[in-house]
Amino acid sequence: MKNVRNSRTAPSGDDSELTYSELNFAAASQNSTIHTSAEPETTYAQIAVRSQSAQPNAGSEVAPGKDQRQQETAGGTNSKKSRCLGLVALLIIISLFAIIIGLTVYVLQLTQDFSEAKKEQRTLRERGDWLNASLANSVRNLTEMSGRFQNISETLSQSRQKAISLCATLRNMSDSLCPSGWKLHNHSCYRFSIATENWDTAKRECESLNSHLLIINTDQEQNFAIKSMPDKNKQYFIGLTDRGSEGNWKWVDGTPVSKSHWLKNQPDNWNGDEHCGTVSKVDGEDVFGWNDVPCSMEFPFICEKLAPSSIGAAAFEKYCP
Repeated sequence: MKNVRNSRTAPSGDDSELTYSELNFAAASQNSTIHTSAEPETTYAQIAVRSQSAQPNAGSEVAPGKDQRQQETAGGTNSKKSRCLGLVALLIIISLFAIIIGLTVYVLQLTQDFSEAKKEQRTLRERGDWLNASLANSVRNLTEMSGRFQNISETLSQSRQKAISLCATLRNMSDSLCPSGWKLHNHSCYRFSIATENWDTAKRECESLNSHLLIINTDQEQNFAIKSMPDKNKQYFIGLTDRGSEGNWKWVDGTPVSKSHWLKNQPDNWNGDEHCGTVSKVDGEDVFGWNDVPCSMEFPFICEKLAPSSIGAAAFEKYCP
């Protein structure tokens, strides 16, 4: 069989050209065995396909037409639009990522602020609970203290009533504890003698009664002595003398005179022999005071001693209402 060479250019929309390869049909070998059977033998020829270069020959190049140029222009425009759309989409995606990141940071910040605010609120609540508990405890303690104060006030009131009653009882006892013939004044007992004696005898008699000649320390005691004298026209010896030192008057217990009640122009130590004191009245006047007289003269006298209750006036003033 002879060789057949056929070349055909396939139409295409682009510049490439499809070329069929040449076909070679080789004759069967002459040495092939000839079958004698009645049925004829079919012999296939050898087909060889060779591709030609995709580049067309210069002679066969076809100039692009108007439609092909429009397609190329449209393709380029579409490519630019695609690139622009890609850039816009990329920018949008980047913006979305930035917004998402910003929102995430903002949400995290809000979450942190909320957590801190919640923590601070919890701290404030705990502090408020502690303050409320402290206030409740203080109110409870104040209530207890108020109750105790009320009880103390009631106890003090009862004690005051008992003290008043006790003081009244003691006063009554003091009044009754002075010996018969003695008068009570500020829890001291006083005896105003009727008989007259000289100063030394009067001193000894008072001492025999566990007392001493009157010692006047206050105006109240002076007034009491004057008021209680049985005969106000007489002078009464008191425990006052300057025998140890002329003009240096002292009481029988050795204490100096702190408050004097001398009559006018007294003491005058008349005739140089007046060394003992008396409570005396000015003739014709209702004026009483001290006078210096001779110790050898005889006058009634006043003795003084503490009441047997041994409770002084100061104690009554301090502890008794």
